[in-house]
Amino acid sequence: MRIIFVGTEDECVGFKLAGLETATAEDETAFKNVTSEILSDPEVAILVVSEKFADAFDKELKKKLGKKALPAVVFVPSIDGTTSKQSLKEFLASVLGVRLQ
Repeated sequence: MRIIFVGTEDECVGFKLAGLETATAEDETAFKNVTSEILSDPEVAILVVSEKFADAFDKELKKKLGKKALPAVVFVPSIDGTTSKQSLKEFLASVLGVRLQ
């Protein structure tokens, strides 16, 4: 099983030093191409994605994941800082499937 980080070249450096396999994407088009290939690989267990590309992880890529348990997709803050427009409450609702009051 493999763990792969996808992000910009600068972001990949830190993950390479940590021993992770990385894939570089400098824009959304490159991100979609790289991620599409990674999602087709059955050996990938965890896909770590820079939060910078959270919006690019659109319906097409989510559809490719389907209802499979693997790979798990984890978003981490980008080198520019947190860019998520989603509040913690919205994030939990999307993960848990229920809205907390």
